[in-house]
Amino acid sequence: MTEPGASALERAHSRRDASLSQLREFLRIPSISCERSRSGDVAAAAEWLAERLRALGAERVTVYPTGCHPIVYGEVLTAGRGSPTVLIYGHYDVQPVSALDDWETDPFDPTITGNELRARGASDNKGPMIACIAAVEAVLHAGPMPVNVKFLFEGEEEIGSVHFREFLEDHRDLCGCDLVLNPDVGMLGEQSPTIFYGLRGMYRCRLRVTGPSRDLHSGGYGGIVENPIHVLSALVAGMHDGGGRITLPGFYDAVREMSEEERSEMATLPRNEADYLAQSGAPQLWGEEEYLPAEREGARPALDVIEMRAGSEKAAIPAGASAIITVRLVPDQLPESVHAGLEAYLEEHAPPTVRWEITEWSGFPALLTDRASPGVRAMADAMKAVWETDPLFYRSGGSIAAVGYLKEILGVDSLLTGFSLPDDRVHGPNEKLHVPSWERGTDAVIHFLYSLANELRTD
Repeated sequence: MTEPGASALERAHSRRDASLSQLREFLRIPSISCERSRSGDVAAAAEWLAERLRALGAERVTVYPTGCHPIVYGEVLTAGRGSPTVLIYGHYDVQPVSALDDWETDPFDPTITGNELRARGASDNKGPMIACIAAVEAVLHAGPMPVNVKFLFEGEEEIGSVHFREFLEDHRDLCGCDLVLNPDVGMLGEQSPTIFYGLRGMYRCRLRVTGPSRDLHSGGYGGIVENPIHVLSALVAGMHDGGGRITLPGFYDAVREMSEEERSEMATLPRNEADYLAQSGAPQLWGEEEYLPAEREGARPALDVIEMRAGSEKAAIPAGASAIITVRLVPDQLPESVHAGLEAYLEEHAPPTVRWEITEWSGFPALLTDRASPGVRAMADAMKAVWETDPLFYRSGGSIAAVGYLKEILGVDSLLTGFSLPDDRVHGPNEKLHVPSWERGTDAVIHFLYSLANELRTD
């Protein structure tokens, strides 16, 4: 590695305790974006980030208001106008802490046990954000920046990035870059650094089924008026067949099949049925048996009901019932087509005893990144330098709306990686971060910034 790169690594290593302390301070802010009562905390997290960017030497640091939670921007453009620019994306909002009794420690009092830091947001996404900030600070301290860097941190990722697209449209020039680095995914194991070259898209809606004009006494109307809960349950149950395939009309028409080479590669990944069982706690896996679990996760579509609302403890048939339905999309599937298929399914299967409507629907397509691009090559080199092994390539089952907006509006790909592990309990009780992997992540970003400059010079 070059002398500046070695100096940057030395700087990062000397400040590991300070970076960990900053992360713990950041984690104490309960920036839960979906809870209105936490709006002040989300704003406080944005201001905390802005101050951190100013402290490392970023310029034009601004907290931009949106229709809900703010977006934080900063830049280090000292490499010069002709140098490539990397935009580092992250989100500082976190999921709520439901099932508080299942937490072994206070979710907003970061606790270190052995090599693990436990707190809400430790892995998703505050830990990886601080790793990137620490890396840029170290590179900036070591001498001339090899590339220009922009930071763009939003506070609405966990609620669908509802104002992110509008912000990008209004600030195209400000956010212009050659590549986005997004550390919001993870890695397949402590010794398995991972580059994610695919993300599933998303379709989401609320389906409401209504029957009587008001709640009815089940003693007087049971067996006479069909219960909307029963109808809704039957409808959502019928959206899969016995083999786990989705039954919406035309659903698989646009699904892009994997190549034999890709399937062979997935078969060698260190993520098998036993891993999914251990990490989920489920007694048995389910789904399309002709596909491996890893294929079902990232390369096959999935339909799930994530919420149902209906009824109460009173002995009454409810007037209505509703469900939130999500569909994880794969390449070539469009949200509009899935929506049309769902409508056709309901037209065919909903009985005349109820009325139905689909509301609040939205979506965005899946994405695939070119694995031969300079950014991917640079990160692969960086990970090999840190972990002393080639990274794994994987298709994530997750969906990140911001990645699609960045591609659509700025015309740039996102390099997807991260430093959290599969058992870090993201979105669940006792979320944690494996500190040694997080520290290696900082080193990898340092290597990446220097390697990217070399890749783009030779491209």
